[in-house]
Amino acid sequence: MYPMLTHANFAVSWALLVLIWLVQLIIYPCFYRISPEAFISYHQWYVKRITFIVLPLMIAELALAARWILLDHYSAVSVLYSFCIFIIWLSTFALQVPIHNRLKSGKDDMLIRRLLLTNWIRTAAWSLKAFVATIHLVNSSTGSVISASRRSLISILFFSSIS
Repeated sequence: MYPMLTHANFAVSWALLVLIWLVQLIIYPCFYRISPEAFISYHQWYVKRITFIVLPLMIAELALAARWILLDHYSAVSVLYSFCIFIIWLSTFALQVPIHNRLKSGKDDMLIRRLLLTNWIRTAAWSLKAFVATIHLVNSSTGSVISASRRSLISILFFSSIS
């Protein structure tokens, strides 16, 4: 794969990884803390701003994945990476967007709970995608297949940094 594409995949993957963990652990749980009177206004403000950040990154990840899968002739790693994106987009538009649309009319703790629970799908998929992008970057930087011990070290470093 082209180095620029590898680095771009890595950068976009990690930007979205950091963002989804902030959403999962801080932003969505804060929805419970907003008063019912202020919720509609806050939610409208939040959705407008988060879309401005997330949508360009999601479009970039989709374009990068399409380019990667074609250049890499549908390799297992590019297919796994693209499958993660498919799951993310499916979850976003089949689960999270409809919940946000219902929250536009007012605070509902059951909907907020559903938003938090279903968002774990995207959190897991973006985490796996960032891991795949990291492994691919390291592998392409060394020009060789990563040994089992180096893969283990990267796994330990990756998972200890997100816990």
